[in-house]
Amino acid sequence: MERSTLLRAIGLTLVAIVASGACILMGLWQGTRTLDILEAERAAASAPVQVLAAMSPDGYPGESIGRPVTATGAYGTQEQLLVDHRALQGRDGAWVITPFVVDGATIAVLRGWVSEPASPALAVPSSQVTLAGVLQPFEEFYSEAPRRPDGQLVAISRPAIEAAWQTSVLPLVLVLAEQAPPSVPAPAPVPATVQTGDVPFPLQNAGYTLQWFVFAVFAWVAWWMLLRRPRQREDARPR
Repeated sequence: MERSTLLRAIGLTLVAIVASGACILMGLWQGTRTLDILEAERAAASAPVQVLAAMSPDGYPGESIGRPVTATGAYGTQEQLLVDHRALQGRDGAWVITPFVVDGATIAVLRGWVSEPASPALAVPSSQVTLAGVLQPFEEFYSEAPRRPDGQLVAISRPAIEAAWQTSVLPLVLVLAEQAPPSVPAPAPVPATVQTGDVPFPLQNAGYTLQWFVFAVFAWVAWWMLLRRPRQREDARPR
């Protein structure tokens, strides 16, 4: 085999290995996303678990997003934070973020919506209560934005909340659905921001998974065709 032909074959083989490997990795990632979505839907339909069983200071499994949880403890003494310009049923207002302490861990609780910063619904009980709700991720957009001059937040930002409360918080937000005993008055409940229940089968993710594996096979088909091309040209020459 000529040196140039050998080098060409080695180069094409390396390209095929890299291309097919990248496609396989992308296919595996899309497959994992498909399984995560299905697992999250199953978790959302399951019975509530204690909040510290669904996450820890170090992180959480993907199926914890949208998971129903309960938490028994007391609201923290740090200030409540408002996330401005959040609408509910067409009315502008703010979301209320309140610290809640369970077994020494602080959770950011989205208690609900108020129409104005001075709403009497902001009052929290000083005694122990039990919360029920679902877990949602912090908002990534504007996550590094500082608090506004009036003290309100631009987004439910974990760094901004931890800076305001001077303590670490668990990595998911508890969106409150019920509190026992209830607060009267109380912020209006807000719907969870990420839908995990009644989600259709993730056909798009499954399709992407298959597509990337097909691309991986095609990389080797192309490798074979390109290797054969010089020989085909040689065979096509008149003798």
